[in-house]
Amino acid sequence: MVWEITTEELLKKYTSGKRNFAGAVVVRNKTSGRSYIDLEGAILRDINFRGADLSFADLRGADLSGADLFGASLIEARLDNAIIRDANLECVTLCGCNLTNADLTGTALDYMNATDAIFRGAKLTPFGHAVLTEADFRGATPALHDMICRGMNFIDKTIMFDGTIEFGPYFGEWKSISK
Repeated sequence: MVWEITTEELLKKYTSGKRNFAGAVVVRNKTSGRSYIDLEGAILRDINFRGADLSFADLRGADLSGADLFGASLIEARLDNAIIRDANLECVTLCGCNLTNADLTGTALDYMNATDAIFRGAKLTPFGHAVLTEADFRGATPALHDMICRGMNFIDKTIMFDGTIEFGPYFGEWKSISK
């Protein structure tokens, strides 16, 4: 089920104890005048955003620990400095998303589409079957080459932890990895 909710309504319902926003299309408040959906610094722990559309959301510094974002759309969302520990981001769309210095420790990221996503300085957990076309992992930790070039991840023009570029296209584990 797809339904629209403003950020103001979302925060009010979350504060009153509601956690299930599966399938929601979060829209910006008409009076805010901002082009982004303003959820900067919001505490949204254990929220269910399964299949939700949070494209163009400003979630900088937000706490999404334990959140279920399976299949959610976060196209061009701003998640820099966000805390997204032990969450479910499987099958999520992160195209053009900024996750600079985000804490994704313990978070499931399998099958994500991270085309043009920025993970600079992010804390990561191993993942597989991801699309990493022109993704940027400079300074991310742990800085393990095999974490990116493994698990059938699709790699093409991907910027690695040390700033080198893995040109492709190829699937991780299909190319011999030399360190």
